[in-house]
Amino acid sequence: MNNVSLISAIVSLAGAVTTAVLGGVFEWRRRRADREQTRRDLVSRFGEPLVQASVLLAWRLRNAIDLFSGKPVKQTPLGADRQDDYNLYETLYRLAAFLGWVEILYRDAHFLDLGNRRRNRRFLHRLAAADSAIAGGSGPDAPFVLLSGERRAIGEVMVAPDTDPARCLGYVEFRRRYESDEEFRRWFVPAVDQLRILVETKPAGAVRQLTHAHNTLIELVDFLDPRKAWINTPRDKLELTKG
Repeated sequence: MNNVSLISAIVSLAGAVTTAVLGGVFEWRRRRADREQTRRDLVSRFGEPLVQASVLLAWRLRNAIDLFSGKPVKQTPLGADRQDDYNLYETLYRLAAFLGWVEILYRDAHFLDLGNRRRNRRFLHRLAAADSAIAGGSGPDAPFVLLSGERRAIGEVMVAPDTDPARCLGYVEFRRRYESDEEFRRWFVPAVDQLRILVETKPAGAVRQLTHAHNTLIELVDFLDPRKAWINTPRDKLELTKG
């Protein structure tokens, strides 16, 4: 083999090696980009509805806090059937929708991959804190108590059947099933009983408990949507009273 042939062979080999290496690098980058896109899609699919549900429930709690504190709230005359119906079922729906999205998250997404293990752990901590705050206090004198199994059952029945991707029931679907399906309705009995007692008696500590739940939901929203990409509205936390 002459020098020209040897050089040509070396150049060809180097080119083949370079092509293989670059091909491997490009393939690794493509797969990494695909994984990142999948992660972003997962966050958008499950994170945004969870943020929406959390904010809507937090707003409802703030309205209840103002009402219990004697502050003016926008509503029809107190005691009107329309307002009583709204107070109960609209509040129940917001609570149930939040629990429904939590159930979907645990069932279908396990947990949101927020890019690294530390953020994943912080997210799970925030989610558990919100769930615990919604559960209420402990003991017979707690203003509101909803047990773990009761919350999980509500979340399960709030998941719309045969949908891909999974989603929660809308308000109309929820009301229709609640009014016509006894099996569906019975899972809400503990929450309905607790809400009615809360509204009728306004027990001591109710404002503090509701404020704690509100603030914990806001912390979850701020963690998932710090740049207000999904919810561009004020998210002020409330001062936690001593009473």
